[in-house]
Amino acid sequence: MALGASLLHAQPAQALDPTWLVVGTSDPLLNENGDGYWESATIDVGTDADTAHWVLTTAAGQVVAEADLTAEQLSLAQHGAGTISVSSATVGKVLAAGTYTVTVTATSTGEEPTTRSTTIHVSTAPRLAAPTRSASTFYPRDTLPGVAHAVTLRQGGLDATISELATPRIEIVGPDGHVVGPWNVDHDNPTLRWNGEEWDVLQPAGTYRARLAVHDGNQTVYGPLSQPFTLSWGYRVQVTSTATRTANATRTATLTQRQARVRVVDGSLRYRAYNTDWRRQPLVRTAHRVTLPRDRAPGYWPVLVVRGPRQYDIDLDLEMVTREGDVRNIDVFTRVDTRSMIYPIPGRFIRSDGTVRFRLLWSSYGPTGTAGRVGRTDTISIQSVRYVWRGL
Repeated sequence: MALGASLLHAQPAQALDPTWLVVGTSDPLLNENGDGYWESATIDVGTDADTAHWVLTTAAGQVVAEADLTAEQLSLAQHGAGTISVSSATVGKVLAAGTYTVTVTATSTGEEPTTRSTTIHVSTAPRLAAPTRSASTFYPRDTLPGVAHAVTLRQGGLDATISELATPRIEIVGPDGHVVGPWNVDHDNPTLRWNGEEWDVLQPAGTYRARLAVHDGNQTVYGPLSQPFTLSWGYRVQVTSTATRTANATRTATLTQRQARVRVVDGSLRYRAYNTDWRRQPLVRTAHRVTLPRDRAPGYWPVLVVRGPRQYDIDLDLEMVTREGDVRNIDVFTRVDTRSMIYPIPGRFIRSDGTVRFRLLWSSYGPTGTAGRVGRTDTISIQSVRYVWRGL
């Protein structure tokens, strides 16, 4: 009976305290390609255990590597500063891309073992190169077509894992070392378009470079600099210029001269009609050639201006010659009067060498047989729009 009473009043065994263990990571990315970034992943361990063991497993649960924490690692871990480095050097091979689990089990005498886990991510992206730039010079103050108004910077070598875990950013280093940015870039759109401003303020003119800034552990690591590019404060304005030559200077041939006279006086073509019957064809037809300015602005038609007095506005007519040599009579003008003829030149009449060929047709619509039926073509002008730089 005494033994039974003793058993009935026995105290239950106390549960053991768990071993203190903290496992985490601020450096979960591993991308061993030799470019110097994320060449190892780091697991942070804090514990007061006598021993600890870690295991690296794939997402499918396959064990890839395992080892005990060394005495040095345990000593550091007891101050909350222990680390496990995961790389090909510690696991014995280069890991395939994917997510892996690092599990640490800590054991102390008289305490319950404790297990904690964290994950790392392995990428097999190519080496990170310097950002590439779309233009060597760009002009933020310019608004006209034909030059870059912003520069596009593209970062290669980013994959989804790096973009998610490493927070890659592009920043721009100015001529005085001032850093503009950074701006985040991602896998789907690894580009940055910079218009030369920071906080809506145009930056100084000068030479700039772009570089990649990434997180590797608890530090920011900088990649190589891009090729230099120049921010220019230059801008263009539209200017209409006129190149004028005498009519005879542009003449290449006289194709028709019937019942009329044409002679050259101070570069002007002077006409006089002698016909006494009603004319059915032009009395004088002359062929001409002009060369357009090479610096004319694209998208604007050059304008042909023929000047010289005549009795009636219909006395002078125009034929244009196509690139292929076909002749087209022109019926619609911007302006025709007794002193000028103005015609915008479509592209189909402009040859690859920038020349334009045309013909001037003169007749007299005054009363047939009347004396003094004369006319004149003095000058041939080309009006064109071009861009002129300012602020350089």
